[in-house]
Amino acid sequence: MQVTTSLSAVLLPLAALPLAVFSGPAHAGRCDYLIKRADTTAPADLARSFQAAADCDADAAGNNFTRFMTRATDADSLVALSLAAIDANIWNPVWVMPSKITDYDARDLITGQIGAACTSHPKVTTFLQGAYLGLRELDFGQWDDAFVACKSPDITQWLDSQLASPPATTYDAKYDQLMAIYVSRLGPAALDGLKRAAIAAAENGPFDAILMKMDEAVAPKLGAPISPDNQEAIEAALEEIAQAVSPEKAHAVADRLVAADAEDAAARLLPVVYPDRQQDGFYIWGGVSVERADCKGTKTAVLHTAKISEPGKRWIVTEEAFPGMRAYKAKLKKCTPEDGDWPVVISPEPLKPGTLDEWARTVGSQWAGQDYQVEIKTEKGFALP
Repeated sequence: MQVTTSLSAVLLPLAALPLAVFSGPAHAGRCDYLIKRADTTAPADLARSFQAAADCDADAAGNNFTRFMTRATDADSLVALSLAAIDANIWNPVWVMPSKITDYDARDLITGQIGAACTSHPKVTTFLQGAYLGLRELDFGQWDDAFVACKSPDITQWLDSQLASPPATTYDAKYDQLMAIYVSRLGPAALDGLKRAAIAAAENGPFDAILMKMDEAVAPKLGAPISPDNQEAIEAALEEIAQAVSPEKAHAVADRLVAADAEDAAARLLPVVYPDRQQDGFYIWGGVSVERADCKGTKTAVLHTAKISEPGKRWIVTEEAFPGMRAYKAKLKKCTPEDGDWPVVISPEPLKPGTLDEWARTVGSQWAGQDYQVEIKTEKGFALP
């Protein structure tokens, strides 16, 4: 990427920022001269000039980093100046340097080039790690391109270790930024680290946010379908998470699988999400078909209630049970039936043993609330293949 605009045109106005006034030891006069030289140094010589000032008095050089920065009229000179400061362990003014660049493209280019220099300037790696700990989320977020551009394996290992210890809160802005960096660096390969993070965050951490980042790790380009390999990888990762967390969290994983058109994978989690609801190899769902009629001026509803046995192939039972639920004989033959098919209600999840009648009564109360006289008729159940 090329940035041709002079950086002097995109730096925030610095006239209001006071230049450092400092006093020091006997060599202060010489150090003062090295600082003042920033005002006339050519852009290509800024890094060398700053290094000389830092060698003389590191504190004074750090306090006057902005003074040197105003002389940088191109990306290369500002990158070189920043690297000189980082190598001299002068980090604070470099950390906030991107906030003084108003052109986002220029900002991304410069931070990306600083990050890419981490192999030739090893302190950049530590500098970036310190940014996560030392900066607020807004300032830290401006260094994401540097993290992505840094090819040091130390950064990847550090990211792994940070993600493995998620914060004890449902959302943390900087942790979310760190996950985004991780996904940008690794793509689908980020699933393994995010999987470990999700398991660690299951009790009181940003569990849902981690699952969202897993989706992003395998997301295809706009309009394209997800690749079979990526689909298989995320299903396997999510299933592994579900096996290691509480039934409640496993339910959230299954819902995410359904949303990703992976209902078969979600169904495989039924024993994890509902460990107490399998009966003789089947899950029992409640079904109600509502026969409605006008019986001598009284709105009447008979709730034909049945157990629907399902062998664990479906995460949710819906239309496939409708024909069976509508096959029962009408009870209100002497009344005037309402138009249309009998409405069918299926329980939203498998029922615990012995709770069919209780669930049916909750359905009945809903129809009673619509001014129907309600009768519950227990019918013979049936099994889905």
